[in-house]
Amino acid sequence: MKHGIAQDGLTSTTCIGLFLAAPSIPVPIVRAGLYLARSLGFFWLARRLTRRGLRIICYHGFAVAEEYKYRSTLFVRGEFFRKRVEYLKRKGYPILALQDALAALAVDRLPPCATVITMDDGWRGVYTVGLPIIRELNIPVTVYVTTYYVENRIPVYTVTVSYLFWRAAAQRVDLPRGIGAFDLRHEAEIAEEVVQKFGAELPPAERLEFLRELAKALDVSFDEIEGEQLFRVMDEQQLRGLAAAGIDIQLHSHRHNWPLYDQKMVESEIDENRRFLQRIVSRPLQHFCYPSGVYGPHQAEWLARLGVKSATTIDPGLNYIDTSPFALRRLVDGGPVSDIEFAAEMTGFMELVRSLRRWLSARRTQRAGAGMNSSGPGQPSLPCGKGGA
Repeated sequence: MKHGIAQDGLTSTTCIGLFLAAPSIPVPIVRAGLYLARSLGFFWLARRLTRRGLRIICYHGFAVAEEYKYRSTLFVRGEFFRKRVEYLKRKGYPILALQDALAALAVDRLPPCATVITMDDGWRGVYTVGLPIIRELNIPVTVYVTTYYVENRIPVYTVTVSYLFWRAAAQRVDLPRGIGAFDLRHEAEIAEEVVQKFGAELPPAERLEFLRELAKALDVSFDEIEGEQLFRVMDEQQLRGLAAAGIDIQLHSHRHNWPLYDQKMVESEIDENRRFLQRIVSRPLQHFCYPSGVYGPHQAEWLARLGVKSATTIDPGLNYIDTSPFALRRLVDGGPVSDIEFAAEMTGFMELVRSLRRWLSARRTQRAGAGMNSSGPGQPSLPCGKGGA
């Protein structure tokens, strides 16, 4: 179901003030503020101030057809990726292998504005669309691979279901297997949630058959999905080809299901993931990416015991010598990210903005605490935390 604010005459001070202080700003105003900041030299200054920070960029898959119209962060076009890498090279961002970058970061010997490119999940388009571009541009890339769907050759269920509902032409649907009838004009999210839960309990072969039934009910061609091999991860042969081409393949859990507090499940996910990939990859499997960015600081010890040396998040920001190797920040790139926003992240301007916003928030908290403490005798003393950059 394919179910900006213009402001004239804003001064530069007003634009930057809005940008730094407001919790939510319309995208056109943000971009206007970024263009203004660049023209005033703030991008250049930010790059100098943050040059010792490691930039790690996060991509996911490549569109093999028109999936980018559905989720343009999950599936980027090949030309989009090419232009990004060409920008990095043109602007002098050295692109390093993950292992080399982390080793240099640990001893504070990174080249200025060092950059790492990572890709999550192991989507088929990384091999069919991305690899030729990676080879042509001669860049190191790390691909974090989740292995359940490598082993079970069906489309990724959660993403396929979401796509089918996005494509649905019908306004009302009677879902298969007695799940229920829904008015998609008002209940699409509820219907999709029910279907996601239902399919999670099915074995792979039955899950595939249910996807066909669901597509028919929603009046979407499943033949197109199967014919173009949409929403599939790489198979073993493609992963071997990726590894043979020098791509760094690393850990991303087996089922892409990551608990916060179940240590045994964490161990199982890493062990199964590593055991499967060891049949394909000769280099050590010791770097990890948290599925969907779910993690807790307490998991660092768990991962270290499992022989993992680093773990990436989807928290925005740069990485310095004092950044935990188990909470590495990344810049998530994709179709919705404009050129000026990408430049703002890469130069470190947005890093400085986030630091300033944290500082302003801490100041407001301190003032509020001071106000309560000065409200009269007998009031309890409230602790105030300090904000850091």
